[in-house]
Amino acid sequence: MKVTLLNNPTLNFVDSGVGMCWDKGSYGADTDKGKERIDRVCNKFQHSSMLRFVQYIFECELSTSALLEFTRHQVGVDYAVKSTRYCTKQDVDNIRYELSNNNIVNNKLNTIMSDIILFIRQNPTIGNDDLKLLLPQAFIYKMQVQFNAQSLQHFLKLRTAKSSHYHIRQLAKAMYDAIPEKHKYLFEDYINKGDK
Repeated sequence: MKVTLLNNPTLNFVDSGVGMCWDKGSYGADTDKGKERIDRVCNKFQHSSMLRFVQYIFECELSTSALLEFTRHQVGVDYAVKSTRYCTKQDVDNIRYELSNNNIVNNKLNTIMSDIILFIRQNPTIGNDDLKLLLPQAFIYKMQVQFNAQSLQHFLKLRTAKSSHYHIRQLAKAMYDAIPEKHKYLFEDYINKGDK
């Protein structure tokens, strides 16, 4: 599971938004007073709509299975996903897939993927539109995703829970780990620490 934060988001607009709402002005998002107010208003008072002013853009590598779960999050989230329509044959030597926690399933998956890769190589006249239908849920996609901080809190709360599938849980924890250290206080209460 690979996640990279692509941008360097600022909390300054959260600070100025909270200050404007309360007619108190900006304290500065990096000051102790500003951080305390952001935490108090957005987390403790649950006025989290202010967090829509900060955007995180991640590049993720994830299985089709995790991607299907991921796309259930729609509010405050934007996606760009690598298209298999244009790259299945071209990337046949680089096809990667996610393994499960079960060795029996992994053995079967390795056999299936070897067969699929061989089939793609042996049938160069079959187009990507048809070939991509052979790819299993373990196939790894590359994706760019943008979250506002309020939606990211919601995503982390749901997807770090023990009841979530372990692939999406690993992805959610990797996203949390990629968040700048000085922003982590916004998300700590939304992370299931039971099996971190």
